[in-house]
Amino acid sequence: MISYVLLGIAFLYAVIQISIYASRRRRPLTRDDIDERLLAALNGGTPSRD
Repeated sequence: MISYVLLGIAFLYAVIQISIYASRRRRPLTRDDIDERLLAALNGGTPSRD
């Protein structure tokens, strides 16, 4: 019985996360975007936007 509750919670969490992702309609990150974010994280700052 407890396992069904946990499965239900996991399912609801997945549905909510998918709906949030779909509502934002984010485009996939390009290699340049990933490189920029990683470099900013290593430098301890935020990525610069032109």
